[in-house]
Amino acid sequence: MIQIRERVGKMLEYLEGQIYPAQVPVESWKMIRTDAKFQDVEHLDTAGWADFSREQIWGGHREYYWFETTVTIPEEFTGKCVVFQLTTGREGEWDATNPQFTIYVNGRLVQGLDVNHREVILAENARGGDAYRIILSAFTGDQNFSLRLDACLRVLDRVTEKYFYDLNVPYQTARLLKEDSQAYLTILKAVNESLNLLDMRREGSPEYYESLARAQEYITREFYDKYCGEHGQPEILCVGHTHIDCAWLWTLRVTEDKAVRSFSTVLELMRQYPEYIFMSSQPQLYKYVKKNAPQVYEEIRERVKEGRWEPEGGMFVEADCNLASGESLVRQFIYGKRFFREEFGVDNEILWLPDVFGYSAALPQIMEKCGVHYFMTTKISWNEFNKMPYDTFQWEGIDGTRVLTHFVPTRDYNKAAVDGGTETEHFTTYNGYINPSQMMGGWARYSQKYLNNEVLCCFGFGDGGGGPTRDMLENQRRIGKGIPGSPRTKMSTSREFFHTLEKNVKGNKYLPLWVGELYLEYHRGTYTSMARNKKYNRKSEFAYQNEEMYALLDSRLNGTAYPEESLREGWETILRNQFHDILPGSSIKEVYDDSREEYEKILGESRKVTGEALTHLAASVNAPAGTLVVFNPNGAASCDVVSFAAPAGMEHPAVYDGENRIPVQKADCGRWIFTAVGVPAKGYKSFRLAEDETAADAASMTVSKEKMENDFFLLTFDENGQFDRIFDKRAGREVLKPGQKGNAIVSYEDRPHNFDAWDVNHYYTEKSWEITDLDSMEVVENGPVRATVKLTRHYLDSEIVQYISIYSEIPRIDIRNAVDWKEHQIFLKDYFPVDVHTDEATFEIQYGNVKRPTHENTSWDMAKFEVCHHKWLDVSEDGYGVSVLNDCKYGASVRDGVIGLSMLKSAIYPNPEADKEHHEFTYSIYPHSGSWREAGTVKEAYQINNPLTAVVKENEGGAQPETFSYVTSDSDNVVVEVVKKAEEGSDVIVRLYECFNRRTTANLTFGETPAQVWSCDMLENKEEQLAAEGNQVEIAMKPYEIRTLRLVF
Repeated sequence: MIQIRERVGKMLEYLEGQIYPAQVPVESWKMIRTDAKFQDVEHLDTAGWADFSREQIWGGHREYYWFETTVTIPEEFTGKCVVFQLTTGREGEWDATNPQFTIYVNGRLVQGLDVNHREVILAENARGGDAYRIILSAFTGDQNFSLRLDACLRVLDRVTEKYFYDLNVPYQTARLLKEDSQAYLTILKAVNESLNLLDMRREGSPEYYESLARAQEYITREFYDKYCGEHGQPEILCVGHTHIDCAWLWTLRVTEDKAVRSFSTVLELMRQYPEYIFMSSQPQLYKYVKKNAPQVYEEIRERVKEGRWEPEGGMFVEADCNLASGESLVRQFIYGKRFFREEFGVDNEILWLPDVFGYSAALPQIMEKCGVHYFMTTKISWNEFNKMPYDTFQWEGIDGTRVLTHFVPTRDYNKAAVDGGTETEHFTTYNGYINPSQMMGGWARYSQKYLNNEVLCCFGFGDGGGGPTRDMLENQRRIGKGIPGSPRTKMSTSREFFHTLEKNVKGNKYLPLWVGELYLEYHRGTYTSMARNKKYNRKSEFAYQNEEMYALLDSRLNGTAYPEESLREGWETILRNQFHDILPGSSIKEVYDDSREEYEKILGESRKVTGEALTHLAASVNAPAGTLVVFNPNGAASCDVVSFAAPAGMEHPAVYDGENRIPVQKADCGRWIFTAVGVPAKGYKSFRLAEDETAADAASMTVSKEKMENDFFLLTFDENGQFDRIFDKRAGREVLKPGQKGNAIVSYEDRPHNFDAWDVNHYYTEKSWEITDLDSMEVVENGPVRATVKLTRHYLDSEIVQYISIYSEIPRIDIRNAVDWKEHQIFLKDYFPVDVHTDEATFEIQYGNVKRPTHENTSWDMAKFEVCHHKWLDVSEDGYGVSVLNDCKYGASVRDGVIGLSMLKSAIYPNPEADKEHHEFTYSIYPHSGSWREAGTVKEAYQINNPLTAVVKENEGGAQPETFSYVTSDSDNVVVEVVKKAEEGSDVIVRLYECFNRRTTANLTFGETPAQVWSCDMLENKEEQLAAEGNQVEIAMKPYEIRTLRLVF
């Protein structure tokens, strides 16, 4: 068998050339450049469009065109399968940013066309003289200025095509096998002998087809019937898929078209391949299709009923799971599952997140309590340093909840790592291609072969959509027969795979367990990039939870209508913008222009609705006109500074808590501030406001350019305005490491070797510049409530202003930053080296917290040099520690007691203007005795993120008490997060969580007496009725448990 493999390979090249034996070009078109979306394409009048010939060039940067022509079947094509084919000259390149089309044939939307999907079948049995009107809706993609419109009608020889695939698939398998293996020899012999029966002297002649029939019969009998389908072969369960990024290198508007193109292509292939099964997540995409192509959407409904189209995935979009809040993750499931249930009658069971940049340890509990039992991803295989030891395992979250997890292992067989690239030896893909290399590569890569004989493959072009191709489906038909030496493929839904997997591994003592977060050792810059969007996200999350709570109070106490539609629209906007390339900061500028507009719209709406609710509530309080009603949106009683605007004509406001006069101060911004003590959780407290011309309250703190001092701290500054010293007077100890400076801002060269906006590499510390130049330092506030020093610095072309504040009654040091940033590829951090001995730090995550090492003992420890946190982090030794709080930052590092807060990261790709704008954000230094638990770190973090609001009551009297709480927990570790109206019905939903990792029996007191209190899942389905006594209920909380209550009145 000398050189037989080479001979077979060449013969197959010749044979492939016979699949399309004849073609005629399309010479002329009508063309118009417009971004209009024509609705009645069947009757579209193109008489006014410009003429366009096949020799001409078209294109642009993210431009829209329409093309129209009529093609006529040549007489010599009669009785044959005829396809329309289109190429642009970009074939072989990445599909996501290259030209994409929607093709209409005789007015009917057929499918999408792109560099991977290039043809449409016009007729299986064509008739000469039949005419077809072809209309193309075209999008140029990115920077494509010299495109062709090279179209033709081609004859597709179905008989030759089948024979080619029947030979080529086993041949491609053999090429991957050892040459002395039995499978290799069997395949090569069978394919060679079949080819020996094929007469190719006169291709297309009767003799050719007669010999082809004999050759086909031989390969079927002597190979497929005799050698394929061996019992015990591993199985690759394949489901068609197209990963569509809701926005990334394109806007949401472009994605609307991508979804229609991709989904219509799937439906067209389903007509040709009855075995084809397709899965797609993300209700947002379905909403786009329902709006823009209702006929496509209705056909999807039919395929769902047949079991061939699987709407699955759990969330509303494939959301970032580092940055979205715990409640946002819950809403992703509520909105996602509800859509699929209402539209298709399907209840999702799988969290499908193939491309998200890490997975919070809070997810397993949220999943389970939303009725989602399985988790799928591939992204952790992108780790820079460490290969995950498991592909199939139980994933345990912070509370102990476990979910069955499978990492899709698809990759090319024996492919080496790409030097300096993303593809390591352990890299896998969610954009699978059904061919021998990836099916064999996936099984070879799979780590848990001792557990089961099946792995999952999601196949189809993705990121920019597109989906599976005819080539993949033809390959599957052959590999599915069980070719020797290869795993066997089987079309399957993702749900069927997970049900089979669970059945096979349940109770198996060797099923691995992974405890804690699934940290992605990559894309660490996404914790910081596009700071504006991250701030919008944090503020919107709180704004809409507050709107729900205040509107609920207004509805329950005053009978005002609950703004359900406003809330639903706002939450959908928040959820959509949490997509894993929008919120992380890795999209193009236009995406952030759009998101700014969306966020401003919903925040404006929320301010309006919330303001109306607060005004109504204040008016209903039984108190005199002019009373200051202070509202607390958080789950613990407050002690914090609140600001208010004095009524017109009031020059010397005095505030009274009962008979006690409270110090008041006019702040630098012109508003008045005081410390409101004892404002109850999820409620309000009334303070008397009066004119008092006696004496202004005297300053109670010492403040100058050299030092700041109150009852809690002594701060001293060096000549650069950095902290020389932070002395904790209550604890009697220094906070900073000896000889080191606090509030040391350092800039780093930020030029990652792969992905600019996405990455912070371990070597970022190689080149740095400390920002020490101080333009000015001045005292801007010094009163009985707050003292503030303003520092102004310039760095290159940027300005950094910091307002450092201390308080008379609050043991916190606030640093409010106002940064006008002009730089590019600079990573900015602020450091606080604290004199605390520990080898771990605690970081808040969604509905809880995790500990991470502060050393680099192992490669796993080293990889976490930059991590994500939410409202706070803490570094503590026994008896003492320092918490750092923030109001919109996520990236941080803690190494050897040095806390580094990531301020800004100004990438240039894919958005050259990223972060070059004005930023305002606050972080706080909160030293404490004892642990962060005893110190109230959680409460303080809520207060700087979600401050108190004061409203001046304008009317006399009312029916409500002067102080009120809708729900109060008697346990500091049980935080009431959500109070809102139920998604369905008029009941009230209360969501709370345990944050100390402590078993607790908490007593909840409600502001009104419910008839029933139910414990329910996060989807608000009742599970167990609790024994309430009047307006109180006792609830047992497990460590880190999230509980949802439904109050029935």
